[in-house]
Amino acid sequence: MSYVYVINSGMGEGPPGTVSVIDTKTHAVFSTIRMNTSPQSIAITPNGQFAYVGDQNPMSDQRTIAVIDVKSNDKVATVEIENISKYLVISPKSQFVYVLMLENISVIDSKKNEVVATIAVKTTNAEAFAITPDGKFIYVPSEVGAGNTVSVIDAKSNCIIGTIETADFPVKLAITPDGKFVYVASSDEGISVIDTKEQSVIATVVLESGIENVVFTPDSQFAYVTDSITGTAFIIDVKTHALIAKVPAGMGTGKLAITPNGQFGYILDFNSTIVTVVDVKTHSVIAIVQTGIVPFDLVITPDSQFVYVISNLNQKGIVSVIDVKTHSVIATVEVGINPFAIAITPCLDGGYIQG
Repeated sequence: MSYVYVINSGMGEGPPGTVSVIDTKTHAVFSTIRMNTSPQSIAITPNGQFAYVGDQNPMSDQRTIAVIDVKSNDKVATVEIENISKYLVISPKSQFVYVLMLENISVIDSKKNEVVATIAVKTTNAEAFAITPDGKFIYVPSEVGAGNTVSVIDAKSNCIIGTIETADFPVKLAITPDGKFVYVASSDEGISVIDTKEQSVIATVVLESGIENVVFTPDSQFAYVTDSITGTAFIIDVKTHALIAKVPAGMGTGKLAITPNGQFGYILDFNSTIVTVVDVKTHSVIAIVQTGIVPFDLVITPDSQFVYVISNLNQKGIVSVIDVKTHSVIATVEVGINPFAIAITPCLDGGYIQG
């Protein structure tokens, strides 16, 4: 059993946003948590104990991180931050929460629930960053010198220990599950591949300029890269850093996720109402799922049985539940107003909890 958390940003001048909590056993909302303003980002600790939510009003100085106890679904703490949180990353052992903002990264101690460090790094264009699986290093797209760099941060000292030049305009990145490589997505030139041992770019994969997402298979063998301009998912062999396949996925190709068992990839098309299902073994499309509403974010249960896809229908939030066995929608769940992002806990029965 896992819980799915959907952050609903609300209606601006209307009531504050909420967090809807869905039980994956029943596919139903069993708790709704009221936020102070408008939630914009979320991350769940790898040990499954807490959800951290970026709760902020862009029009005022109300900028906080709300801490939700997964067991009770109560807000147990509020951490003030100095700017709008764009993205949250939590260390593998759940000790620290890293909050990406425009000019720095705030480091929250999850035991004290207070900011214990601020890492000065200009990240105006960064949309995502990542921490290595061993928790030792953080990689973040940054604007140092000419602006086409990735900053490497030592997680122990919270100091920048290096900058690596990449292709023009790096905006997001992902790290292979084995921690060996960082794939940096450029808004212009494709993927720069960083070797984490050498701390340098060792390859460049030239793609189109509309990269939306980079996701690795659990065994670190393949990278799936979605491109919204060509409507394609590019598949890269991580061993050779070479493009080996292209999969059509719709002109609004966006977010994707791969089942934890590594069998299937689910790719969203935010210009239509479809979800494309790819067989990871053959790199081919095996199903098209109609959600009926434009999808824009998704999560997959740790047991690889269900996919939860959020959509927005006239500001009304809908979650479509896809059965992985049949690749069909088996339930729809109403959530709050203007859903913004989705996250899922590890298995709360004990089998998947880390740390």
